[in-house]
Amino acid sequence: MAATEQPELVFVVDVSSLTGKGFIGKTKYEGTEAEVEFDEEGAGVFLSSEMAGRLHVKKGSPLTVVVEDSVNQLAETRMGGVGKVLRISDPKVYYAIGREGGAIIRLRKG
Repeated sequence: MAATEQPELVFVVDVSSLTGKGFIGKTKYEGTEAEVEFDEEGAGVFLSSEMAGRLHVKKGSPLTVVVEDSVNQLAETRMGGVGKVLRISDPKVYYAIGREGGAIIRLRKG
């Protein structure tokens, strides 16, 4: 990676089921199937400690979420915390993914 390139996480997400507060998308990460929870609460992005380390972020760090679908969208949010559940809690991302039933998501620091 060049010095000017910023690390990013890329997920290809397909909505798989609805929950009481949002929906769950299926993706692959490091060759393993994973679930991503989406809601519109605006609590930020919650990543595993390994994912947070790759992006060099901690709780409160600014994050940019790029949703690539029929209309590419950009959302500015923050790191909500580190945990076992991958969760993106942002209204703009929630509606973009829900409208299309899935998309490519790129997460970058700030």
